[in-house]
Amino acid sequence: MDKSNNGNQSEETPYQYAYRLASDALKDADLEERAEKSGAIIERQESGNLLIKLSFLNRNCLVRFPEVTISYEENCDEVPLWSKILILHYLGKSQGNSLTGEWINFRQLSGGDTYYPAFVKRSQKPLLDFFADRLDLLDEAAQALGGQKGSEGDRGVIIPALPRVPIALIFWSGDEEFQPEARILFDSTVPAYLATEDVAVLAQQTVFGLIKCAKSKL
Repeated sequence: MDKSNNGNQSEETPYQYAYRLASDALKDADLEERAEKSGAIIERQESGNLLIKLSFLNRNCLVRFPEVTISYEENCDEVPLWSKILILHYLGKSQGNSLTGEWINFRQLSGGDTYYPAFVKRSQKPLLDFFADRLDLLDEAAQALGGQKGSEGDRGVIIPALPRVPIALIFWSGDEEFQPEARILFDSTVPAYLATEDVAVLAQQTVFGLIKCAKSKL
């Protein structure tokens, strides 16, 4: 038994372990099929290696195979590990379903009821807390993430977080009787692209990205 290898594995963080598993799962996959079903672009380089390009929160990401590395196309900073894991999970799970335009809430996902309190705390509440009195910043912040206005609620935007995973962020201003409210909705096809846990992480990071863009306008 190689004790040094065991030591290295024991030092691996949960995120590093998840990244390694996701990388290994794609090494034997049909990458042309994965790219097609995820709405990504695939290129064969002169070296014979494959390159998959996809947009993630309005930034072009490059996934190189067979070594499985992920970087931003502009090479200005490091792709966060959580982003790398989501991208690999998305590539691995995508089933190619066409978007329906039917919006569902987080509780309608498998296991959504269990995760819902954490989802509200980490995503919907920060969204409402920041934008409740700053809705004038919403549209411009959404545009910075490649988003556009939505038709639901008193104010709303749709962010294309991944090529086939749009996220709707919707606000109701409230009145003397009702408190302001924010909701985060997903196209009904989202389970064909991400597991529920990944949907939660993606929603949280989309909200944080939107808030970051809005703060730059203050």
